[in-house]
Amino acid sequence: MTMVMLLADNSAQAGVSVVLNGSFENNGSIPDITAKAPQRWCDVNLPAGKFGGWVGTDWKTHHDYSLSFYSEIFEPISAGDMAKISQQVYLKDVNEIIFDLKLGTTVGSGWDPNKRSALVLIDANIVWDSNDLGDGEYTIEINDININDENLHTLSIAMRANVSETEWFYEYLAQWDFVKFDTHCGGFGYLPEDINRDCYVNEFDLEMLAGQWLAENPAEKYDLFEDDRDIVNFKDYAILADSWLDYRDWRNWQDPNFVELEMPLADLNNDGVVNLRDFAILTGDWMTDGPCLRGNIDLSEDGIVDYNDLSIMTDEWLLKSWLYGLQ
Repeated sequence: MTMVMLLADNSAQAGVSVVLNGSFENNGSIPDITAKAPQRWCDVNLPAGKFGGWVGTDWKTHHDYSLSFYSEIFEPISAGDMAKISQQVYLKDVNEIIFDLKLGTTVGSGWDPNKRSALVLIDANIVWDSNDLGDGEYTIEINDININDENLHTLSIAMRANVSETEWFYEYLAQWDFVKFDTHCGGFGYLPEDINRDCYVNEFDLEMLAGQWLAENPAEKYDLFEDDRDIVNFKDYAILADSWLDYRDWRNWQDPNFVELEMPLADLNNDGVVNLRDFAILTGDWMTDGPCLRGNIDLSEDGIVDYNDLSIMTDEWLLKSWLYGLQ
């Protein structure tokens, strides 16, 4: 337990910058996302009578499924009303957010950008707006994100009403697929233990760490285990050894032959392995509840982190996964 607390309080490693279930493959069809949220998208906010949404196969760009928002007017809609789903993400080393989008209407004269917008938000701040886009299919790249810190952030995709309306004319439709980050090492970001930044943890990183052995006040990249001593020692070596020969090198991650694989549920910091770092997060959330708690492994509706979540972590202990793999 002492080791767990040390890892929770002092480990220099943040989570990995990925969007989980960005292609909405994990659940199959979901007729109503207010009744069942897409896995990993834990926060769904669709004002009743104004917006709805589903996960289905009617349009997609990668594999089988996509997310659809629709806007209807069974109740008066006000300018600023918004349908939104969110997940918690890390943004370290994120350069771009990439996604596929289709805008249109089910009946009527087509998508009117004066009346509806598709949005991407980070921490409730709009980072992309469809602006003057009309009917059509698009691949969007949002450049220069560069938040680049160690904190969790809220990523949201949304559909917004731009004007107030009281009469139903036609139904707007915004459909999303393949929501991804573009980061270093082909989309998955550097491992902190990858000191020389070549996307592999190997003898070159060990050589660099050894060159700083027992150095006081070293550069941050060498001080893998951050404590009040600010020294490179066996604690830093232990963290590097734990990731020995791990690699993050999917240079062809946008190739259509690559598929999105679901990480273990218990991989709470999204680093590809279930270990003490994840257990430290679980203990930090123990017996608390609330939306989007990382420790809520069983995705229970009550949101309480308890022995059910611990049981899943035990079953997946030391299980490894990678985000992309060849079909």
